[in-house]
Amino acid sequence: MLSLLLGLFIIWAMYRDTDMGDLWEITRSADFGIIVLSLVFGLIGNILRGLRWEFFVHSLGYRPPRASLLFATLGNYAVNFVLPRAGDVWRCGVVSKYDRIPFSKTLETFLVDKLVDLIAGLSVILISVVLYIDFFISYFQNNPQFAENMSRFFSSVWVQLIIAALILAGILMATLFRRSYFIIKLKKFIKTLRHDFRLISGMKEKKRIIIYTILLWFCFYLYFYICFFAFDFTRDLGPMAGLIVFAMTNIGISVPVQGGIGPWHFAVISSLVILGVEEKEALAFAGAVFTIQSVWQILYGLVGVFAMPYVNRAQQEVTTEKTN
Repeated sequence: MLSLLLGLFIIWAMYRDTDMGDLWEITRSADFGIIVLSLVFGLIGNILRGLRWEFFVHSLGYRPPRASLLFATLGNYAVNFVLPRAGDVWRCGVVSKYDRIPFSKTLETFLVDKLVDLIAGLSVILISVVLYIDFFISYFQNNPQFAENMSRFFSSVWVQLIIAALILAGILMATLFRRSYFIIKLKKFIKTLRHDFRLISGMKEKKRIIIYTILLWFCFYLYFYICFFAFDFTRDLGPMAGLIVFAMTNIGISVPVQGGIGPWHFAVISSLVILGVEEKEALAFAGAVFTIQSVWQILYGLVGVFAMPYVNRAQQEVTTEKTN
């Protein structure tokens, strides 16, 4: 609830002084057929993400039905709209439940999958910074609250107390409580994690994983950039501008808020304004694109959630087979 309220507060702060009648007139002028076309690439990107996850699961010797991994990946996004990041845990848990794979194994493969996406997302941001450094200089000059908020956050007494408490807890766990049940289980899990990561790092499908990662991120880029052509004021900004705003959305979506509501809007609106789009038009673009794409994610996510129990698992003994 707190994370949702934060996102809604950001939305309210950005739209409170806007004439909703004018905003609706701008939104009505959009070509919604183009936005609908963009939805196809969002779905393809997430299907590719599910297929890539399959490589990591196979590397540990498990063979769940492909449909199970795909539906779990799609359902992830619907659950994320209920609780931020809960879909990630749900994805691992539902595959573990229906396909009889230990939760720790699905979690390990998910962490590797996320690490690959983190590297890819940072690469997109780095490429956009290198190609259009002037934009980012202007962005932070026009949004000085970023630096102020970061400085205020790290200078907060509460943050410093939390850091000190975490350090103290780490020292106590390594000394006084090193033989406790929790620490023993944690060490065992870390040992298993290292072993399984070695299995994953030795997999033969590395080139295919790289290809899938490039393709799925290209699909996500098209998922966003095609929407530029739905509005007269963004149609001529060009693919480089699309890459820049897309990179900023990845920063916004990293904030743990349901579906990125609020931070995503802020990243898009502030970026478009710096690129020369009027604020009212930027507000209309962000509101229309986010709403339509979010509804789409929820719809196919619900299909994934409800389809999981009905995936054909007739050959369950093959599904749970492990390699030596």
